[in-house]
Amino acid sequence: MQLLSLTLKRDGARRLVLLVLAASMVLPGCSLGVMAGKLFFDDPKMISVFRKNTGTDLTKGEKSILIACSTSHQILSKYPGIRIDIVDKMSHILHNRNIKIIPADDVATWFDDHGEWGDFTELADEFDADYVMHIDLKSFAVVIPDSPNLLQGKAEGRVSMMEIKMAGKNKDKKQASVAVERSFSVMYPPTYPVPRESSSEEMFTENFLKRISEQLARMLYDHRPSEIVQ
Repeated sequence: MQLLSLTLKRDGARRLVLLVLAASMVLPGCSLGVMAGKLFFDDPKMISVFRKNTGTDLTKGEKSILIACSTSHQILSKYPGIRIDIVDKMSHILHNRNIKIIPADDVATWFDDHGEWGDFTELADEFDADYVMHIDLKSFAVVIPDSPNLLQGKAEGRVSMMEIKMAGKNKDKKQASVAVERSFSVMYPPTYPVPRESSSEEMFTENFLKRISEQLARMLYDHRPSEIVQ
């Protein structure tokens, strides 16, 4: 009887998992699928893009990373603070993960003095950074084209993660070596636009930048699927 009861319980649990996963495929978002995974598979952590390619776990706090962001003059003309906003928000997230990050204000000051990033070797040397993450934001918009009363954030870009190593004949010079290159795309909300009257464009843009920063930050630390907000 005990064996029969155990078998029935297992079959029931298996059917419940299949039902929840099936529902997650037809309903918007992935919350049901995440809940099912968390409930039955203990919500295992996903290895970050960074650790998978470098072997380094930044959350141990032994290695430092510097984040730089660049974008076009067209985007800067409308959103002049967008680069520092993204890096600031990422820095806050990463600091809470015990990741040693070079202060965004110091990096911004360096850029203002030099006018360009160069190959990142000089920048990394200035702050004694072990890694550099460069975010190239290629497109950014919060208003639906031809529908000025609808808001939906769309951003695309490319991320390069570089390891700073000693190079040269006598290993006396630092050199930035690309470890990871990855494109990214963010849409907010991911399903449908929202009417302008439901939120000011300023507040909507702030929330969209937060979503971009969260997605980019997750590239640097292991995380659970349940941490990914849709």
